[in-house]
Order: sequence, then C-alpha cells, then structure tokens
Amino acid sequence: MDDRRKRIEDLLKNSQESKASLDALLESFGEKLYSRTKEIASEYESKPNFEDLNQYKTCLKEIEEANASIGKIEEKNRRYKELEESIEAKENEEKERAKETASVYKRLGKALLENSAYDDYTSLFKEQADTLKAKLDSLETRIGELENKEGGNVFTWIGKSAQGLVLKSFLTKAQENQEQLYLTIGERFGGHNAVSEDDDIAMILAEIELLRGFSKTAQDEIALLKDEKRIISAGFGIDGNPQKQIQSVKNNIMQIKETLNNLYRNFGSQASGIMDAEINPDRKYFIDTIVTAEDGEIIGRAVRLNQSLADNEKAVSKLRASLAIDEEKTKIEKFQKSIEDKKKRIAEHEATIADLEENVRDCEKYIKELEKQL
Repeated sequence: MDDRRKRIEDLLKNSQESKASLDALLESFGEKLYSRTKEIASEYESKPNFEDLNQYKTCLKEIEEANASIGKIEEKNRRYKELEESIEAKENEEKERAKETASVYKRLGKALLENSAYDDYTSLFKEQADTLKAKLDSLETRIGELENKEGGNVFTWIGKSAQGLVLKSFLTKAQENQEQLYLTIGERFGGHNAVSEDDDIAMILAEIELLRGFSKTAQDEIALLKDEKRIISAGFGIDGNPQKQIQSVKNNIMQIKETLNNLYRNFGSQASGIMDAEINPDRKYFIDTIVTAEDGEIIGRAVRLNQSLADNEKAVSKLRASLAIDEEKTKIEKFQKSIEDKKKRIAEHEATIADLEENVRDCEKYIKELEKQL
C-alpha cells in the first residue's frame, strides 16, 4: 500500500510538471498563431466563434496604453524629483546669499558709523555704538590683564579660569550685539542715498544691489519651479503617490496578460487538436489556414504531453481505486470480526440465561415441596 501511495505522489508530481510544460508550450504556440491572424482577422472578427480575435486585439491595445501610461507617470515622477532637487539647491543658494548679504549690511553699518559724512543718519545709533565699543574695550582689557596675571596657588588659578570664562562669554555676547547693531544700521540705510558716488558706502551699496538682483532672479526661478511642481503633484491624482499609481497599472497589466495567456492556451489547444470541446467547422478551417507544416513538431509535443497527463490521470485513478478497495476490505474484515465477537458474546449470554432459567425452575419446585408441609 505504501508503494502505491509513493507511486501516486510521483505521478502527481510528474503531472504537475507536464501541465506546466504543456501550458507554456500552448501559450507560446497560441501567441504565435494570433500574430499570424493580424492580416486576415478582419474577415472573421464579426462571425460567431471568433470573439477571441477582438478580445486579443483589445488586450494588446490595453497593454500598450498601460505601458505608455507608466512611461508618462515615470517621466512626471522624474521631473518632479528633478524639480525638488533644483528647488532645494536654489533655496540653499538663497540661504548662503542671505548670509552674504547680511555680512555686507554689517560692513555697511560699520562704514556708516566710521564716516562722518553720514553723521546725520548714524546719530540715532551713536550712543548705543559708543556704549558697545566701550564695553568691548573694557572686557578685552580685563581679559588681557587676567591672562597676564601670574602667581597664586591652585585655588587662585581655578578662580582666574572661571572669571576668564565668564568675561569671554560677556565679550562674545557684546560682539554679537555690535554685529546686530551694524546689521540694523546697514539695513535701515537702504532708503538713503550715498553722499558720494566714489566712497566706500557707494561701493558697498552697489554690492548689496547686485546681491538683491541675484536674489530676486533666484526667487522668481524658485516660484516658477514650485508652480510646475504643484501642477505635476496635482496631476498624480487623489492617490498622490506615483509609485502606487505605477504599481496599480502594473497589476492591471498582469490581469490583462493572464487573460491573454488563457486565450493563447485555448487557441494552442484547438490548433493542437487536444481541445475537449468540439470545434466549429468555420473555426477549424480558419485554424488550418494559419497552421503551417513547421508547427508539426510543436503540435506533436503538445499531443504527447497531453497524453502523458491523461495516462497519469488514469494510473492515479486506478491506484486510488486499488487503495480504496483495500481500505474497504480492511473495513469489512474489521466489521466481520466485530460481528463474530458480538455473536460469541450473545452465545455466552444465552448460555448464562439458560442456566439462570434452570435455577428459577429448581427454586419453584422446591417452593412447591415446602408448601405441602404447611
């Protein structure tokens, strides 16, 4: 019995391999046959039993359109990423330019303070500027004196170091305030005219104007790039994810290809003569017109594989029937044994009953003898 089960497993495995080979062969053959129908298909498309010709053409067209759709989405996605990179690069350039412009404004503010020709404008900031300068000078002097101071024990050295750190933090803060003041003076001077066209102020203003021009051009370019990016993003639809859209289209293509493969297998089966259903005479004639002598080898292989599948199916059916018969025989033997066991037990019970009945009769006889003595 084990050998038969092993044989069934081998046959089923062989059938699975033969079925895969046959399907692949028929699909390839059917596809080749459909490609030959392009020139004559129009004569048959409107006739009954030839609906597959229209379905074949429709599937090919849908796959072509789907692939074109994927190409458009990929191109949009490529352009979208390109725009993102361009926008990021230009915005980074703008950040650097903003830093450069701020630096130039600081130079302008300092130059204005140092040029007496602009005292009318800088008078509003003079007091704050002088206060900051005096504070900076005082801190630098104190730090210098502290660093030059020698002697003392370890505790003195620790105290000096701590004091130095505090003074340096004050100095850094004062320098930042001075830089901020220079920036404010420079930026607010934007609406004023230089006293001279040849002095440092005029040159710095020209530099600022040049940077502003660059910045304006860059901002306009960024705005255009963002508009294009927004339009592309809107074109991706509700999903908004091009990869999901592409995958959705690919899934649709897979379904269409499965439909095509079914058409190919059916057509290949009909042309190979292994189709179970009867073929319409018109369709048989149509198939005969496109099948060539060179297809004989393919048809022969298809017939052999199909016969192998049929033989395997018969062999498996016989083996399974043989196993089933043996299983039923085993059941019969089991049932018969059970019947014999139960019959034996019935016989034993019947003998026991007979003995008990004999005992009952003896008891009744003894009772009658005792009653005579009453």
